[in-house]
Amino acid sequence: MKNNKVGLKFFPFILVILAVCLSFPKYLISDTVMLSVGYGYLFPNDSGFKDVYGKNVGLPEFKLGVRFISDFYLYGSFFTFSKDGLTPELQEPAHSKQQFLGGGIGYFPNLTKNKKWKGFAGVGVMNVNYKEETMELLVEGNKIGFLIECGLYFREKYMFLGLNAAYVEAKDNYEGFDFKMGGARTSVVLGFIF
Repeated sequence: MKNNKVGLKFFPFILVILAVCLSFPKYLISDTVMLSVGYGYLFPNDSGFKDVYGKNVGLPEFKLGVRFISDFYLYGSFFTFSKDGLTPELQEPAHSKQQFLGGGIGYFPNLTKNKKWKGFAGVGVMNVNYKEETMELLVEGNKIGFLIECGLYFREKYMFLGLNAAYVEAKDNYEGFDFKMGGARTSVVLGFIF
């Protein structure tokens, strides 16, 4: 069994965000919030995972952002999945659960003069909490990874609907075997700006 504690790994990231916000106090806009929910597919980047669980997994996602300067947002996001599969050779049952929690800085501008189309580009860090059970073996832990994402949305008043694409990755190892969590992700998103 493996369990890596995240501890204070997020602390420097939080300090950087606070420093940026406090450096521009007259530009802070506290009443603009972006909230979205979505559903999509993760296409895992680990070949061993794909052999057991398949080439994609469905997952819900949630995002909350606060505008702090112009079209820039500080945002947090969460997505998760749980999937059953069979080991390739012995056909033993296996179960994987992964939760991705993190955040970053996003750029969310209007793309047209009538403000109907919005774009999104974001970068950030993710904490991946994973748990894998197979053949009476349990492997679990936490690892920090990165996130890159972009989206295109149609906006109507306080609501927006669109498509999102992202890539997230974290790496770990178990008894000398390296593996990856995450991969490419696409989703349909419904959101609100208030």
